[in-house]
Amino acid sequence: METRERITTAALGLFSEHGYASVSIDDIAEAAGVTKGAFYYWFTDKHDLGRDLQHDLYGRLTTLALNALQPEGDAVTNMRQAFQVYLHELGSLGQARFFLRDAWTIPELDQGGRRDHMAAVELVRDFLQTAIDRGEMVDLDADALARVLLGAWAEATLHVLTTGQRGPTVAVVEHLIDSLRAPTPHPRARRGGQLRTKTAVRNA
Repeated sequence: METRERITTAALGLFSEHGYASVSIDDIAEAAGVTKGAFYYWFTDKHDLGRDLQHDLYGRLTTLALNALQPEGDAVTNMRQAFQVYLHELGSLGQARFFLRDAWTIPELDQGGRRDHMAAVELVRDFLQTAIDRGEMVDLDADALARVLLGAWAEATLHVLTTGQRGPTVAVVEHLIDSLRAPTPHPRARRGGQLRTKTAVRNA
């Protein structure tokens, strides 16, 4: 195992077991079997490591959700599937869930968060506008809808991280998404509506 991976693996275990605030760089170095110099070779400080772990975990979740999209599926069906996979995997993280729950409340781990959020808004807005134009979804303002849905995504994430209850959360999200389906699809509406993966969507 490479030194960097040993450090991140050890850190995630310690953060999950003892809480982020209680773990020091000395603790991480000792658990990883490396020197503090080796730690600082890869990371500037503990927050740098924490951000890296958070980015990696959410990146994996997002990739799994995007891979669940079906080219032939309509927008609403694809959104349901993506949310289902994301929330299922989120609840299956084991102890890593406790680190992400802690990270949610630590401002130092949210650097670049606004930039990531705006990129996510743009990505989802384009997807929604395409679905609306195709007649697959109700005719709403795509920008406002993107922001509301990302807010729901964030709250659903926090609820699962806090309670571990995926079932009720998935049910609520599915009901919300189903309400966006156009009651009578436009006869010329084309099927499809994949999210373009020009960026990975993080816990907005």
